[in-house]
Amino acid sequence: MTTTGKVVSLHQPRSAQKPAVDALPPDVLSAWTAWLGKRTDPGWRPAEWDGEARLFSGDPNNPRTVAYRCATAACDGLSRTRGLCATCEKAFRASELELREFRAAFVPDRNRVIAGQRAACRVAGCPRESVLWGLCNAHGSLRHKHLQRDPGSDLDAWVADQKPYPPSPACAVPGCRYDARATFGLCSMHQTRWKKHTAASRRRRPAPGVATAEWLERQAPFLNIHQFSLAPLHPVVRMEMLYALQQRDERGQKIDPVAVRQAVAHLADRVTSIASADAERVTGPAQANVDALLRETHRIVAGAFDRFQGVDPTSRDVLDLSELGVRGLRGTPTHRPGGLDVSELRQPWLRQILVTWIAETKPTTSEVRRALRACLAASRALQIRPGGGEDPAALAFADMNAVVDTFRHLPKLDGNPMSNKQRGALLSFFFKVLDYTRAAGHLDGMSASFARHSSHVIKQEEANEDEVGKALPETVINQLDQHTHLLGQGVSHGRMTPEQVGAMGRTIYELLRDTGRRPYEIAELRTTCLEHDSGDWALIWDNRKGRRNGRRLPVTPDTVTTIKTWLAVRDTLELPSGSEPYLFPPAGEDGIVRHLGSGQISTLIREWTKRIPVLLGEEFGKDGERVPFDRSLIYPYAFRHSYAQRHADAGVPVDVLRELMDHKSMQTTQRYYKISQKRKRQAVNVMRLHTMDRKGQPAPMASATAYQARSVVVPFGNCTEPSNVKAGGKACPIRFQCAACPSYRPDPSYLPAIEDHIRSLKADREMAVMMEADEFVVRNLDDQIAAFKGTVETMRKLVEAMSPLEREEVEQAATVLRKVRAAQDRGAAVALGMPSFPAPRDGSMA
Repeated sequence: MTTTGKVVSLHQPRSAQKPAVDALPPDVLSAWTAWLGKRTDPGWRPAEWDGEARLFSGDPNNPRTVAYRCATAACDGLSRTRGLCATCEKAFRASELELREFRAAFVPDRNRVIAGQRAACRVAGCPRESVLWGLCNAHGSLRHKHLQRDPGSDLDAWVADQKPYPPSPACAVPGCRYDARATFGLCSMHQTRWKKHTAASRRRRPAPGVATAEWLERQAPFLNIHQFSLAPLHPVVRMEMLYALQQRDERGQKIDPVAVRQAVAHLADRVTSIASADAERVTGPAQANVDALLRETHRIVAGAFDRFQGVDPTSRDVLDLSELGVRGLRGTPTHRPGGLDVSELRQPWLRQILVTWIAETKPTTSEVRRALRACLAASRALQIRPGGGEDPAALAFADMNAVVDTFRHLPKLDGNPMSNKQRGALLSFFFKVLDYTRAAGHLDGMSASFARHSSHVIKQEEANEDEVGKALPETVINQLDQHTHLLGQGVSHGRMTPEQVGAMGRTIYELLRDTGRRPYEIAELRTTCLEHDSGDWALIWDNRKGRRNGRRLPVTPDTVTTIKTWLAVRDTLELPSGSEPYLFPPAGEDGIVRHLGSGQISTLIREWTKRIPVLLGEEFGKDGERVPFDRSLIYPYAFRHSYAQRHADAGVPVDVLRELMDHKSMQTTQRYYKISQKRKRQAVNVMRLHTMDRKGQPAPMASATAYQARSVVVPFGNCTEPSNVKAGGKACPIRFQCAACPSYRPDPSYLPAIEDHIRSLKADREMAVMMEADEFVVRNLDDQIAAFKGTVETMRKLVEAMSPLEREEVEQAATVLRKVRAAQDRGAAVALGMPSFPAPRDGSMA
């Protein structure tokens, strides 16, 4: 058995193995075996399980068995994966063909011996298995003698003259398909094993046919890749293992014959009963899937042994969540739940209500962990109260106050501060468990004073407007773009090659960066996620968090190219079953979810950032050099914040960004537009010095107060006309023809808006010409275009003449002011779509 980086052998020398231990009396073992026998199905998987031979032969057509036919068209071999069998895999690596071409063209040697199978003797009608020259032992011996007399004789001609022999007796080992040799009544393989056994036992060479019944009972036949045998196990362990396999099968878990076979080899000489052995003795192999199988087997058997003894499994300190019916991903029964340690819950009633809530409501594994975290906090709070909180009838209102106070100061598991939002969520979970068990009648003896009150809330702290957000700076994203060739390095994903993993990683990164979708939304994208309509492309995605599926997001041609490039790579992959509809396949065959997981995306991004040699932030150190960026801030969800912040900084109206982000509440979107009064004043103080009039002459404001109080924001700049200022910008005497107004005061922060307006005026002019409007209409539009162009050119020259430091200061102030105006401009009529911004030039404020 091989594992990553090393080879692990399950066949340890006897001196290295721990001796088996009999911890249960014989009468208990007998009763335990009988109890298991009544609860195991003798007709379990009739097409695969042979109860008499204790042999499982997996059906490759059964989707719940890990056994598949070789993907090579002309091969009849079996494989553990949906790929090539061992023979074809070796031939493929030696060939220079593409995988698809190899699978279609390669023809295995028809005379090869497939593992676990033997061809019949070449003599017509002879049922005995072939050994040499395609002949059975008897005919092979005759052929050898014939060659001594006639060395040049033709084999085919000789075979045609031979008569068949009657069938040989089968090997005495149950389930063995080989013919027995005349000496011991065993096939050659088991005969060799019997000789080794007798030699190890220091016995004399036995007479023919003296293999003991005890030895035969514990022998497995020759096993193919789709088979396992429980024969090598102790009789009690055999029943326990069969019971555990049937329990796993009822939960919908797949049976992997190779993993079971390795688990059997591990248990064969170590235990006489799984129920009496501790977990350390049962587990041990380094291979993850075998170790997981052994741990789950021990957990299942231990729970069954508790029931056999009349003990409630929920009274254990570590609970088996699968026995309580806990749900996993997508609401299905959990397959690998692990254990839930409730030993730190000091109050018996608190432990009982947690177990009752789990058993009756069937929550998900994540909900169970949160409920335990909440109950542990309540337990610690009650433990230091008078009486330790152990008597539910004696609990008072003051005890509930103490519990809530503990939640108000609850830290994270690593000791770092927890946000009030998280604390409030945990407190709500505690009340959720308490209220359910009280309403269900499980807490009739509890004091009525120990209940939730309206004062038992944790207020969320006000957001610090000056705090750096979770969005990544654009300078950092630009550096990440330069190292996309490192994506996928150090990350394995099923049978994909490093190049294929890298291609998938680049696609995921670019989608995170350019679409702002949540990681799980990227992971769940389907191959049909692109839609083309009227010359525009849209990404079709599901907002499962908001329960709004089939959403459409306008995307750029670059994003379309990214997805199509990956689809071309994806067509070359061996896709796991069930993953065909999804854009990004999972790592392997096992599991219910048939697409990439968000956790795998997180691993991909984290491993990538570790390999980037230099990553600098925006701050400068004491030496004047930029300091390294904190790489822990680079995670998949941060790109969603970056997407939103990028659009907010560009002045996209808040209602447009809300649609792009698919936020339910406008308040959620407005967080990206929050500017502290301090930053706003600083921006105004910078920009007031760079205002100008309609003729392009400098017209700086006397102060920041004058900038704000004596002017009003209009679409393309500030206006100082008194009546319009008084009316809040809604009473322009000349209908917003700003370029002709002496009260017009633009500044560089309005450059993108003015350029957009020039494009709009040009479109209006073309329409007026097509409509054959009067000449004065066209002339008016031409004059406005020329005037606004003059304003733009003047401001650009002003910006280009600045020093680099002053230009950067003005650009930052412009970003702040555009964001403020975008947040206020909720009523603007803007076409929904991916905002496009003019390509910046040197000194451009676009």
